[in-house]
Amino acid sequence: MKQLSFASPTNLQRWFWVLLAINCLFIIASKWYMQPLATDEIVRFELAKELSIAERIILEWETYGKLNHAIIGIYIDFLFIVLYTTGLSVACIYFGRLSGHEILMRTGKFVTYLLIIAGICDVIENIAMLKSLQGTPTRWSVLLAYDMATTKFSMVILSVLYIAICLVFRLLRKVVL
Repeated sequence: MKQLSFASPTNLQRWFWVLLAINCLFIIASKWYMQPLATDEIVRFELAKELSIAERIILEWETYGKLNHAIIGIYIDFLFIVLYTTGLSVACIYFGRLSGHEILMRTGKFVTYLLIIAGICDVIENIAMLKSLQGTPTRWSVLLAYDMATTKFSMVILSVLYIAICLVFRLLRKVVL
């Protein structure tokens, strides 16, 4: 993380745009590849929380031939974890610098560590979901997936809010100067 925070603004900007493009292309390709399974169906499974709800989703996926797509989607998500955590981390450092405020710059470094934790939570969540999909779902694996998903989503949302705040400060700085 130390090297990222000392990267030149030009390099950060370049990495931001490259990673944004790669993430967008990956999301589009994944959505296309995963059809007929939709992203919201995976999220619904991540956030099932109750064993009975998870079992109902699995039964529905088996009935409509979506179970294998869900399993493949979770394996694909392991690569996406690397992409989105890296992309958001670079964005946090980049937009923290653009804000021009020391506190926001330091906060950007902190948020990158939260994103690493979010990525770890996502990996644990995926393992718990795979356990449920490839074996017999248990209350523990469903609840673990839920807890890790809510933690991950909270940290990702926090990082996006942080980026938005940095953009507001950047715009205010441009208007005032």
